[in-house]
Amino acid sequence: MAELERAPIRRACVVLLGGRPFAVDIADAREVIVLDTLTRVPGAPAPVLGIMNLRGVVLAVVDARPLLGLPARPAAGRGRALVLADGGRRAAMQIERVLGLTVFEHVPPSTERASHGELAVGELAGEPGGPATLLDARAVLAALRRPWDSVLGGS
Repeated sequence: MAELERAPIRRACVVLLGGRPFAVDIADAREVIVLDTLTRVPGAPAPVLGIMNLRGVVLAVVDARPLLGLPARPAAGRGRALVLADGGRRAAMQIERVLGLTVFEHVPPSTERASHGELAVGELAGEPGGPATLLDARAVLAALRRPWDSVLGGS
């Protein structure tokens, strides 16, 4: 009798964003950081709150809330951010707080798919604070990059 193949168990970091729980697969999350000093970037697209120095690397700090249909939040000193990565591209997504880590196998489609578009992969049930929308970190980074691409002529 053939052994049933199981989907590998994955883990996600669950954060509070716009007062709602969202999750990011830890394969695409690098760390949670404290936002100290942000340097504003003149002419930067609206989601870019500024840049910061993270151990010698310049890192963009962004507000993904408007991309998710949530009200924007002004950058606040001493806040927190989740560093997302897609290959060599990284950005720190401002968050309110970390709710914890969770494990998941199957991701049912999100009921919020319409408002979150291609950024939402699905929904993780049974999380603290209610179901958490699982975000596609690569899609979030791509959406944040689009305004820069138009300014730079698609490069």
